[in-house]
Amino acid sequence: MRRRAMHCNSCRCLGPLVAICAALGSASACKRRAPEPAPSAQPSASAAPVVQAPRCSEPFPGKSFTLGDKSSEGADAGAQDDDDGTDQPALPFAVALGRGVAFGEGFAVSALRTSGGKTTAVVALLDAQAGSGRLAELGPLHADPDPPELAVLEDDLIALVHDSDAGGETLKLAALRPGAQKAEVVLGAEIAESRDESRAADVELGPERGVALWDEWSVSDKHGVIVSTSFARKDVSNVSKKRVVSAPTEDAEAPRLVRRPGGFWAAWVARTVAPKQKLLPGKKPGGPAPAPSAEAPDVPVVELGERFISVVPLDANGVASAEPKPATPKNAHVVVFDLATGPDGSALLSWRDDDSAPASDERRIHLARVRADGSVERHPVEDEGTGVGAPALVVDATPKDPNAPWAWLALDSVSDTTRLAAVNAGANLLDALGPEPVVRSAEVLAVSRGRLLVARPRGLAMELGVVECKPGPAPVPAPAPSAK
Repeated sequence: MRRRAMHCNSCRCLGPLVAICAALGSASACKRRAPEPAPSAQPSASAAPVVQAPRCSEPFPGKSFTLGDKSSEGADAGAQDDDDGTDQPALPFAVALGRGVAFGEGFAVSALRTSGGKTTAVVALLDAQAGSGRLAELGPLHADPDPPELAVLEDDLIALVHDSDAGGETLKLAALRPGAQKAEVVLGAEIAESRDESRAADVELGPERGVALWDEWSVSDKHGVIVSTSFARKDVSNVSKKRVVSAPTEDAEAPRLVRRPGGFWAAWVARTVAPKQKLLPGKKPGGPAPAPSAEAPDVPVVELGERFISVVPLDANGVASAEPKPATPKNAHVVVFDLATGPDGSALLSWRDDDSAPASDERRIHLARVRADGSVERHPVEDEGTGVGAPALVVDATPKDPNAPWAWLALDSVSDTTRLAAVNAGANLLDALGPEPVVRSAEVLAVSRGRLLVARPRGLAMELGVVECKPGPAPVPAPAPSAK
């Protein structure tokens, strides 16, 4: 399944914190994620990583696919990486990776390349060993776009391309059909967004129709909303009208979308806002502003600090089939999250909660499962070595081992070592969250047939390869609280 991460669209509400994203998020996904908390003044718990036997190995040593061109400086840096066993951050103007998905016998990865001042969107189609691949060009883009979103179902591969024109932000649908020599790109509909600083969007395919999901600013409501549209799976030029799927009392952003039996799961980050005031008959707008509600103060998120994850089931046409429900406490401080589908059709979530209040050291990773009836099971990750990084859940749709874990939780960051843990169908850890020598600080993009696709910078390029991982020993239970 594809790489999942919350987009960095919080620029609209968290402008002063956007710069932190580069320091603590994944290098290639920084623009796609919400900014993570600034490092604590205290030493990071990641300074003492969990010691465990290696769980991952390289099944094809020396096999890799390089996306982009290595500069001479980048080539030297890459050689140095191999010598000292460390990875370096991506250089400015390097290839920016987007989503990774399992496709066919191998993988597909979206990316942006910059050359001569022009930015081009591409999709790399890789074989099962990630040792060879070919590129499908999706055309030049404008302004400062994010890499395309990807969705796959059987032999259908769809890209949702971020772009802009004189009217504002746009989302372009494109179908990729691999051929004997090259992949055919069929351009579809263009979806107009509102003009704001957010470019968070997602796309997923169902048996008959696909759904695109994004956030935009509502002028009438004066807060962010989540909007969906559907399109024919075999005809990406056939799209439905837009629908708002978030609640009127939510300032919503950063949506994620996954397939479930009979439809889709949608999730986003929200904060509560006061509902719009309704005028009595014969009354006109104006007069003194109503007193703010004590339960739902309408203040900027940087002042409020409380952000929760809202989840809603969508039907096959992308229409909400229930009211959105919070999957986290409403007083949570969610800065980044990811969404996946469980084997029973439930929604699996992972998020980082950070209460950045003074003297607070709450920087915990959580896992949760949302059942079809709306009930929620939450599981905090009791691990002092979580360190920094944004959580990502990658699910293997075609495991070669029936006893393989349902998903892998990855915490990757440009400022820390990537940490992995196996996750079962109930959103519980099967082993300890810890680093892997062959992974180092690589970004985990997708998993297929037991092989994790990882990426690491090589100068101006990105090097893609695969590793095979098996769960380690079960995590040690947290000590019982003191009776004092």
